[in-house]
Amino acid sequence: MDVRSLALLMAAAALAGCTVRTEPSPAPVAPSSPPSAAPTATAVATLVPQPIDIGPPSPTPIATPAPAIPEDLKLTGTAERDGARLSIRLARNPMPAGEATGLTVTITNTADDLLLYYPCGEIVPVDGTLSDAWRMGRDLRIPVRDWKSYLLDNDGFEPGAPPQILLLAKGHDGSSSGCGDVGLTATLDPGDSVRQRLSWNGLRFRDLGPPPTSKVDLTATLAFDRGAVLDEHPPEDRHIIEAHLDAWIEGPADPVLDPAEAVDVALTDARLTNLLATRELNNGNDGLLRYVAAAHRYWVGIVESGSLPIAHAHYLEIEAETGAILGFVERDWDYQVDGYP
Repeated sequence: MDVRSLALLMAAAALAGCTVRTEPSPAPVAPSSPPSAAPTATAVATLVPQPIDIGPPSPTPIATPAPAIPEDLKLTGTAERDGARLSIRLARNPMPAGEATGLTVTITNTADDLLLYYPCGEIVPVDGTLSDAWRMGRDLRIPVRDWKSYLLDNDGFEPGAPPQILLLAKGHDGSSSGCGDVGLTATLDPGDSVRQRLSWNGLRFRDLGPPPTSKVDLTATLAFDRGAVLDEHPPEDRHIIEAHLDAWIEGPADPVLDPAEAVDVALTDARLTNLLATRELNNGNDGLLRYVAAAHRYWVGIVESGSLPIAHAHYLEIEAETGAILGFVERDWDYQVDGYP
C-alpha cells in the first residue's frame, strides 16, 4: 500500500469515530391567509353527561292485592274528659286518594270555668298514620346511595316509619309556623264551642304522592288548661284529650311510584347525577322531591339558594305511573309561589 492510500484510510477511520451534532431545522411557517379569506371554523368540544353505574336492580316485590275496605264506615269520632268535648266529623269515608276531603273539628267547654287552648293554624292538630310502610326502592352503591338519602331528606319522609297525612286549615301546608314558640292562647267560656273546617289534600304529608288503599287512624289532639289566662299553667299539668276515627283511604286504580322509587329513576339520568357530583350537598342547596298532583308527576332534583340573588332549581320530571323521564327543567325558584322543597 502506497503512502497516499494509507493516508486516505486513516482519515476515513477518524471521521467514523466522531459524533456529528446537528441543529433541528425550524418548523415551516404557514403562509398567512390573505385579508379577504374567511376565518377557519374551530371545533368546540361538547361535554356529554356520563351515566353512573348505580348498581344491580333490587328484586321486584311481589304485587299484593289492595285490602278490602269495610262497609258502613263511621263519619264521626268524639272524646270527652275534664270538662271538654272534642269531636271530628269527616265529609266522607273512605277518602279517595288524590282528592281533597273535608273534616270539621269542634271543641266544647262543658265545665263551669274558663277553658284555655293553644291554636296554631288549626284549633287542634288532626293527622293520620297509614297502615303501610314506604317502599324504599333499590339498594344503591356509594356515592349514589348518599345522593338518594339527600333527595329523600323531606319532612314527610322517614324511612322505617309509616307515612302520615295531615288535615289542615285553608292556606296552610303543614310547615312549621313557630306559633308554639309565641305561645298563642285562646279561650272558651262555659258552654261555648268553636268549630273549624279542615281539609286533606289527598296526598301523603309534604306532597309525597297519593297513598295506596290503606286504613288510617285519624286523630285530633286537644291540649288545654282551666282557669284564668293570667294564672300559671305548667305544661306538665296540661290536660290532653284525643278523638279518634277509623277511616280508610281508597288508593288510585293504577299503581303509583313511591317517592324512593321516583328517586331511583331520577338517579339513572346523568343530567342530575353530574350536578349532584359537583355540589357540596346541604351547603346552600336542598334536595327537591315533590309530587305534582295536577300533572301526575314527580319533581326530583336540587334547589340552590346560597349566595344567589334568586334561588335556582334543576329537576327531572318523572311520570308517576310509568316512571318515564319527561324532561329536565332549570328555572328560577320563587319560595312565595313554589314553596319550600
